[in-house]
Amino acid sequence: MEKDLSQEIIPSFAGWFSGKTALVTGATSGIGREFAKLLASYGCRVLACGRNKQDMKSLLSELNKNSGIVSEGFIADLSSRSSRQKLIKKISQTREVDVLINNAGFGHIGDFCLASEELIDSMREVNMNAVVDFSREFLPKMIKKGCGGILNVGSTASFFGTPGSGLYGATKHFVLGFTDALHQEALSYGVHVTGIYPGHTHSRFVSRATEGKTKKWEKGMSPVSVAKSGLQGLSQNKTRVVPGLYNKALFVGAKIMPTSFILEKLYEKFSKNHK
Repeated sequence: MEKDLSQEIIPSFAGWFSGKTALVTGATSGIGREFAKLLASYGCRVLACGRNKQDMKSLLSELNKNSGIVSEGFIADLSSRSSRQKLIKKISQTREVDVLINNAGFGHIGDFCLASEELIDSMREVNMNAVVDFSREFLPKMIKKGCGGILNVGSTASFFGTPGSGLYGATKHFVLGFTDALHQEALSYGVHVTGIYPGHTHSRFVSRATEGKTKKWEKGMSPVSVAKSGLQGLSQNKTRVVPGLYNKALFVGAKIMPTSFILEKLYEKFSKNHK
């Protein structure tokens, strides 16, 4: 059985989160769920956003059972601009958000030309527009207070083109550029902005991306480890966090290897596993 890292001794950086209210998108599964659990254990009031009512009920039961601080859940489809705007307005008018975790996102493994218009539109809305909308609403308020932070979840795919998953990689490259810029803009105001760029992680991501053909990544990282790395990086106001030695190697490789070589090898791997 995998060790539950969320039950370990509270780390020293957890003090940065204590007493704050944290809004987590995509909180009902995978890395997002671990963000929520860790934040609650660090003394945060968690505002969890997700699509699945049953998973949300389970998460809130766990959070409120193990913490003296009452957390809340919000059900919304972030691929719908109107649904997203209603959620943001509701939270903004009634709650004060100190920490924003833009975690919601999904991918698709397959040739771009075969993807449906619905999938393309949904991915752009969730992976990019939702990040922009939530950040635009809550970052100015953090800057006005002179404290708080935003953690945006990218991917190792943020660092290079990903044939066989082209749109997903492009949306995550957007997250990289957007987050780097916000980090510098917010720096002088005392607001932290950090990006985390995980690779293969044990979650529902790959099952959804392959429409159930692949259930989990081989040698995937623990979502708890990824979430903990991201929160530590945010507390220290790091620009980028790349968890895991293999992912760090990919990051370095993307800088020094010829682009044509990377694209060729990635497409070979995609063709072998998914065609």
